[in-house]
Amino acid sequence: MKKMGRPLKEATNLSHDVKVRLDDETFARLCLYCDSTGKERAAVLREGLREYLDGKEQEEHGNV
Repeated sequence: MKKMGRPLKEATNLSHDVKVRLDDETFARLCLYCDSTGKERAAVLREGLREYLDGKEQEEHGNV
C-alpha cells in the first residue's frame, strides 16, 4: 500500500525532505515574514536557498 500524506498545494515534484534547525531569532523572523506575506515557511526557505546558491554561482564565475 502506498504511503498517504498531506497533498501538496501546488503541482510540484518536491521529492526531497530536508530538516533544518534554526535559532529562536531566525525562526521568529521567518514566521513574521511568512505571516506578512502569506507564504509558507518551506516556500520561503526554498526561495532563499535558490537566491543564495545563485549568488554563490555568480561569485564563482566572476559575474559579480
